[in-house]
Amino acid sequence: MMRKTIMMGVLLCFLAAAAGCGGTKLPSQAGLTAVPSGSQESWGLPTAITQEGDGNVYRLITGSALDAPQGLELAAGGKGHLRYSVDIPADVDVKAAVRLQFLSTQGTGLLEIAALDQDKKQLAVVGWVSTGPLPADTSNSHWTDNRTGANYKGEWLTGEYRPAELLASYLRGQKAHSYRLSVEAGQGQHIVITRFALANEPGQALQVIPVTGSQSVMVGDIVRLEADIVNRTNRMIEQANIDVIEPVGYGLSVAEKTKTVTHLMPGEKRRIAWESKAARPHSVNLDKPWQARFAINGQPVDGVVEVAVADNRPGKIYYVMTEDLEAIDGAGYAKAWGNQNGWLEPKELTVQMVEKAERLNAIADTYGAKWTHYIAWPLVKAAAWADRQSSTGEWKKAAAAIEQSVRAEADKGHEYGIHMHSDYDPYLPGNILSYNKELDGIWANHLRHGWSHSIASEGNFNDYSSRTGILYAYQRIMDELSAASPQGQLVTSRVGSFDFGAGSDSEAISTSAYRKVGLWGTSDADGNEGGITAGPYGKEIYFAKPDDINTAAVDITQTGLVEFRPTPRNFIAYDSQTAEAMNVLADQGITYFTSADGAVKPGIHGIIGFTHAMFVMGEPDWQSLEQGQFAAIDTHLAHLKNRYVNQNHLIFATASDMVKAYLDYYAPELVAVYGKRLSQNKLGISEYAVEILGSDIPVDRLHPHQVSVKIPLYLRDSAYRAVILKNGEPVFSTWGLPTPYNDVQFIVDSKEDQYSLKIYHNDVLATITRYITAIKNKIAKK
Repeated sequence: MMRKTIMMGVLLCFLAAAAGCGGTKLPSQAGLTAVPSGSQESWGLPTAITQEGDGNVYRLITGSALDAPQGLELAAGGKGHLRYSVDIPADVDVKAAVRLQFLSTQGTGLLEIAALDQDKKQLAVVGWVSTGPLPADTSNSHWTDNRTGANYKGEWLTGEYRPAELLASYLRGQKAHSYRLSVEAGQGQHIVITRFALANEPGQALQVIPVTGSQSVMVGDIVRLEADIVNRTNRMIEQANIDVIEPVGYGLSVAEKTKTVTHLMPGEKRRIAWESKAARPHSVNLDKPWQARFAINGQPVDGVVEVAVADNRPGKIYYVMTEDLEAIDGAGYAKAWGNQNGWLEPKELTVQMVEKAERLNAIADTYGAKWTHYIAWPLVKAAAWADRQSSTGEWKKAAAAIEQSVRAEADKGHEYGIHMHSDYDPYLPGNILSYNKELDGIWANHLRHGWSHSIASEGNFNDYSSRTGILYAYQRIMDELSAASPQGQLVTSRVGSFDFGAGSDSEAISTSAYRKVGLWGTSDADGNEGGITAGPYGKEIYFAKPDDINTAAVDITQTGLVEFRPTPRNFIAYDSQTAEAMNVLADQGITYFTSADGAVKPGIHGIIGFTHAMFVMGEPDWQSLEQGQFAAIDTHLAHLKNRYVNQNHLIFATASDMVKAYLDYYAPELVAVYGKRLSQNKLGISEYAVEILGSDIPVDRLHPHQVSVKIPLYLRDSAYRAVILKNGEPVFSTWGLPTPYNDVQFIVDSKEDQYSLKIYHNDVLATITRYITAIKNKIAKK
């Protein structure tokens, strides 16, 4: 029995040992390793070390804990002192840079910067004490107390200092011959150092003084930028490169950015000049002059030239007809827009979302105008749900009619964007859908008739219950239905009940979700907070802040979506106004956007109407498609066509057309969107034109741009390869699909070239390709 017990114990010990050997061993993160003494020269060792007492150690070290290639360790003996110092001749451009840690709470631990005379005697000193006694301040010294009683706040101390500035008030008129940067360890203190240097900084050695602080020019003018370069130091500057930094937004384009100055003597001033082109009006810079700045040897320095650039080119006025395409029963309202029995029925969907929309399109087609319909596709999903409850087959017919109508009308150039009335979505948690078998009708909770208030999180494409996920799910439907349209990528949307989100946090989430699915424009300003969405002429379209669609951006580097508002404040309302009233409002816009000489004022302008097709009534009732407001719209469009469009003073357009034109003129960086589909074959290869927006932005070998273009969202699941073509030749190719948000990045380096996007898509091949890619990635990680 004893023998079995002993054997069992031995076996258990063996298993435990084996488990220990076979277990995962954590790699050391904290250990430091000494470096051979042969590499001490780069640290100035041993000359840079002074010491007293016994037991002192200094050595070079490496280790992942340093987060640097190499370090210096100072360890003072129990009664010893170590001081590490570096010197440099005094000058105005000297900079001290340190990164170090004190490892003990006891002993002496301090850092100091001193000014020395020719005999290396100290004239003034500024220091910081981390441990040990704090020296008293004097007329030529100052000490900062960085001591703490906490032994759990150890961290890297990093800093950059300018000795000339720090020591000036303590020198009392004396002239420093050199500066010394020192760190001291005493009585058991340990210090680890990864950066410890005094060096001349080119950006401080020279001063750039613009000759003219401001200029006013026209687009296309050559702008001469002049500056005096002054040597502030006590030594000759043998060579320095002076660069002009082009402003963000490319308002000024400089072909030869770098000028070189050589042999600049102490105190010498030399004038240099650059030629730049006024490429874009300063209205692109949110009505602030463009700022050309300077750099010395790549380091930005003070000095700026402001250039106001006016545009003398005629602008463009777009006439955009928008409507929210949904259905209404009309119960409880004074006007009978539907049958008013309290339930939505298939007939109401087909009349209001198909027949009325097509009639409006037909009227517009007569004059070359285009409608932008923001369609409540969640209602179409609700119709599919209702079909599963119903035995009539009418819901299926209604849903099919809507889908067929959207395809056919989009092919004619009318825009169908998403309108997120998410209350109709059968799959969104928290929604309610009710079906009435007797009336074959449905009803949703219209107190959840928006988007952001029902869906809080930003999420991603795979999270249906997030703003990004559900927007992606519906936008891909719009992309697929419009695939054969000449419009290319749809870039606008209007939220149901204008529920874009209220407050900076919510609006920032929605802005990000829009951009992730490829949307650039929204028309919800102020409506998102219960106000009136319409705006006056002159404030009808703008880059919004990233977290506030109601406010125009004030910084070109912080722009969100393009916000466009129905105009004017008492907007053009197609469902309620006479033709004469609509004409007057449109005429006001034309007058506002036209200069005294009859030319359109520079920039992109919009005259934007608004309605719901379901509210547009013919005669005699809600099902009529003739007379009434249909006739008023017809007369109104005839007025615009004859008076303005035929004279090239007004452009009929969709909302996406207008927003793309706005981006082309005002975007701070190049924007790429896919254009119309150029070809598609039975092998699953589709090619789309790529539109590069930003026509005034310089694009050449000196100004290459990385852009990203969306693969149409509806091809996300089946696309397995994407190729960017430049004049028909491949310049980029990837099998790594899908990318997180269907973006493909490439370089644009010429304005004259034509770019296109070729997509290879097949469900089976996509599955195989992704499986192979996953295996390769798994092998690569081993």
